[in-house]
Amino acid sequence: MFADRDASGLSHYFGFGDVNGDGRKDIASAAKQGDWFAWWEPPSNRTQSWKKHEIATDQKGATHILMGDINQDGKVDFVAARGHGRGLVWYEAPFWRAREITPALARPHSLAIGDIDGDGDLDVVSCFNGDRIIAWFENDGRGNFTMHFIYKDQTAYDIRLIDMDRDGDLDILVAGDRSKNVVWYENRLPKR
Repeated sequence: MFADRDASGLSHYFGFGDVNGDGRKDIASAAKQGDWFAWWEPPSNRTQSWKKHEIATDQKGATHILMGDINQDGKVDFVAARGHGRGLVWYEAPFWRAREITPALARPHSLAIGDIDGDGDLDVVSCFNGDRIIAWFENDGRGNFTMHFIYKDQTAYDIRLIDMDRDGDLDILVAGDRSKNVVWYENRLPKR
């Protein structure tokens, strides 16, 4: 058990990665009623407890959190969604400075990160159930994002980046809930 009575508030989805560079996989999570994002560090001695590190509180409707080097500085950052609230945000390592990706769009209850445009940095994709749109956010490599609309009248609780047609780029696979569909959005961006 990595979180023993220190993850209250209806914990949601997990992120995995080595946040502190010690070679061990850390775990991040969020809580929609606790309104927090946090990560847990495993002990070197497996009989000891995991150590909780708070990333942010007062994050209304926090649900998703993933790890990746967003600004290409060699440090692991966090990308998070407020799936029962509003907006996407990334937290810059090492002090978890909040940087909004999009603060206003409602209920981003899905999240994936990957190099969508093939330029070597991590982009973000989400489906905003409250606004019923899917969009991806182009990273300039320094953590500044530009929104690109994909489709309207789409909802999702799960979204994945995968090369569906084996053409060397990441497509978007969506499991629609209220939209009652499973959709593959083919990446048609020019190859770099």
